[in-house]
Amino acid sequence: MSMGRVAATKGVLQRLREQLRFIEKGKNVLKMKRDQLAGEINKLLPEIRRRKEVEGLFNDAYASLKYAYTLLGYDKVESASKAVELIEVRALPTSVMGVIMPDVEIIKKPDPRQVPLTTLFFVAEKLNKAVEEVIKLAVLEAKIEQLSRELMDTNRKVNALEKVVIPAYQSLIRYIEDRLNEEALEEFFITKHVRDIIRVRRE
Repeated sequence: MSMGRVAATKGVLQRLREQLRFIEKGKNVLKMKRDQLAGEINKLLPEIRRRKEVEGLFNDAYASLKYAYTLLGYDKVESASKAVELIEVRALPTSVMGVIMPDVEIIKKPDPRQVPLTTLFFVAEKLNKAVEEVIKLAVLEAKIEQLSRELMDTNRKVNALEKVVIPAYQSLIRYIEDRLNEEALEEFFITKHVRDIIRVRRE
């Protein structure tokens, strides 16, 4: 907004004040959104600490699987694994404050009881549990990433409004107010001068 291109009129001043009020309301809404996004992230962050626990589940399951391969051989393990149905999931995106969040629902879990060998039954149970936990953790991390992106974008908008847009409007409003005051003062002196001349002529 260039001051030189704006007409210093009461109508323009009124419009600018209304626009500024609207922008400030928008800024306040964005600040509330920013606070809510930060709150959502803070609620989810403690759950990320389960990463080591999940990694431990996977390491334990992998160690058991290696032992089963050593004990039974690749062919038996491969054959037994075909008896178990695959896990089935469904994507369920949700919305949090207008932010589309990834979510996954497990609609069908593999049944370890389908494994024909007792040794592999326990391996299948461990793998099943590990995969479920990894899915939950992956969804959690994706949510935090999405919320963090939205938080940074919202914060940039708030900063732009607070540091650039609003100060520019305030400066322009002050400029027009000063011009109008100068014009009013000038008009007052001209009117007074004219009255003085008329009074002198009448005397």
